[in-house]
Amino acid sequence: MDRLLAALMAISAWSHAAVEPSEQAMRRAFAADLADGVRAAVAYVAQSGGEEALARMHAARTDEFEVRAVRKIACRAEENGPGHRCTFVVEVVTVAGPIERAIAGRFYPGPHGLAFADDA
Repeated sequence: MDRLLAALMAISAWSHAAVEPSEQAMRRAFAADLADGVRAAVAYVAQSGGEEALARMHAARTDEFEVRAVRKIACRAEENGPGHRCTFVVEVVTVAGPIERAIAGRFYPGPHGLAFADDA
């Protein structure tokens, strides 16, 4: 019974790792990573510049963004663990206007679903 359970778990892990992430899943993972970075920047502004600097940032809306689209270019399975290394084009809308950029990074199973790590 233990061997059967172990085999089923291995097959399940392999099948999930073998499937490339969809563009929608990539968009959610990239947006979550970008939101984490923005939160860190907001915390830094609050710590270093105080409430006045934070208020100016919020008034200027420089902390707002929307990940509008992700177009997958290519993905390949990671050789040394779960996940995929992918190149994609992302469109992010900011207060300064839209930004479209090609990015490479790793998508992997995280604690709350698919996660993203930039190759930079």
